[in-house]
Amino acid sequence: MKVQDIRHAWISEHLGWQLTGEEPLTVRSISHGDGTMGSVDRIDCGGRSFVFKGPPGDSSTWGNLLTDMGHREVQTYRLLASRGPSAPKVSPTCHWSALIGDGLGALALEDLGLAPDLGATMAAGLSHEQALAAVRCLALVHAPFALRGGDALTAPQPWLYTAASAGLVDAVHLGLDGLPDLLEHHWPGRFDPAAVRAVLDVDVRVVLGRSNVGAPYVSLCHGDAWAGNILFASVGPAVAAYLIDWQFAMWGNPLSDVAMLLMSSLTPSARAAWHDALLDAYHATLTSHGLDEVTLSECHAALRQVEPAAALVALATLHGFTAGMTAAELACFAPRVAAAIETVASTTMASAPRIDHVHTLR
Repeated sequence: MKVQDIRHAWISEHLGWQLTGEEPLTVRSISHGDGTMGSVDRIDCGGRSFVFKGPPGDSSTWGNLLTDMGHREVQTYRLLASRGPSAPKVSPTCHWSALIGDGLGALALEDLGLAPDLGATMAAGLSHEQALAAVRCLALVHAPFALRGGDALTAPQPWLYTAASAGLVDAVHLGLDGLPDLLEHHWPGRFDPAAVRAVLDVDVRVVLGRSNVGAPYVSLCHGDAWAGNILFASVGPAVAAYLIDWQFAMWGNPLSDVAMLLMSSLTPSARAAWHDALLDAYHATLTSHGLDEVTLSECHAALRQVEPAAALVALATLHGFTAGMTAAELACFAPRVAAAIETVASTTMASAPRIDHVHTLR
């Protein structure tokens, strides 16, 4: 199923819209990744709209790596729906989904509106209200599926990534391969080559494993929680956050999502100033939705545990974070890059105890 296949009859059949067949039907790409993660289009018909996500049409190394990501996203939307209609809203409503085969999938999703200019948003960082809404949304994702003392490397669903999944490890490696050239292109001469080399030399598999194994509780994780994958909306006087793009959904230390959000989407000064308040809000939401045995200190410890992996993943994702940024925006964003490099480079992997069973692939 591709966006080109959508006609009035398809919309009537699968979305239940009452159409005559004469309504104007328009398709507009809204992908902020040039379709590398699959097509994303807004479909307008008869004064209503929805978002259609299709598979990537890419036979490159990256495209081949993504062959199961559409499948993972479809299955995750179905898992979220299994919580029931009364569950808190954490993502757009899924109107229709299909598993196409060969690991691919397609989705018709509720249209929650356009994301803001990502370059400007990422450069400035999220506001305090947006960051609070985001961590609360993450807690609402984690709480229903959480297992205290669970195995981070054994997912309850075979399609979920874990820290040991070959696809996840390969994706991080592939992102890091282009890091030196990207850094030099955006910030020529700014970053210490030795520190960058230290990032490239880390054992990705071990960093991911150490950040997840032994967490106080494990759960479903979004896996790619940065500003580009969050839609914000006003709900009365409050700000609400909704997660999109679940291709990297995984099972593991849930604070990996919070760490990724803080590392990627807050300025270093905001991250330092708001750190405790954001963890308080996350923990309060978590405990109020059934996970009351997890303590605030355990959340802080789990966040510290996962920060090296979050920094590594953020650097591997740097191309997506900075796509379309102006020179001024890149200058604003540079301190976050420096913080991530420092976090990874200061991690002494040689002296860290290795995890014997991290090699298990899922």
